[in-house]
Amino acid sequence: MKISIAMATYNGAKFLREQLDSFSAQTRLPDELVVCDDGSKDATLAILDAFAATAPFAVRVIRNPENLGFARNFEKALSLCSGEVIFLSDQDDVWLPEKLATVEAEFRADPKLMVTINDMIITDGELNHSNVTQLGNIRVTGSDSNRYIAGCCTAIRAALLKVLLPIPTDDFAPHSPSKSLISLS
Repeated sequence: MKISIAMATYNGAKFLREQLDSFSAQTRLPDELVVCDDGSKDATLAILDAFAATAPFAVRVIRNPENLGFARNFEKALSLCSGEVIFLSDQDDVWLPEKLATVEAEFRADPKLMVTINDMIITDGELNHSNVTQLGNIRVTGSDSNRYIAGCCTAIRAALLKVLLPIPTDDFAPHSPSKSLISLS
């Protein structure tokens, strides 16, 4: 099963290296990382280029000639992936080492499975966590945990892109990048 990671970046230098390192630390490495950069003015592109030169898997960095915005940038990254399963990644997350292996096992166990969404540990900007997860917060409020969706914790079968793209943007409000997240596998 070929696995791709789709990442959208924009001025993400502060946390990006930690996320890239977490990809290399996976017990099951991705087959490719596709990054679309939306015109970063900080060190994001230098970090990506340095990582691409030494990564133990294929890395493609696409520099958008014009700013596409959050949703269209992710849409472009998704459309350029060649894997059977595609993981979405924000630039300010850090993945636990078993994430890819665990999610891949779920897709292998159920060929009809189209999407998986995992929980995440909420952290501060230094990756210090308070032992609170996003799903835990939802459950504490009494909300329906079956409605939990987090793009950064999502993996999909590529076949689903026919239905998902283009991403509707009318009511799309991406989260604020004020916290780093550790995605659980």
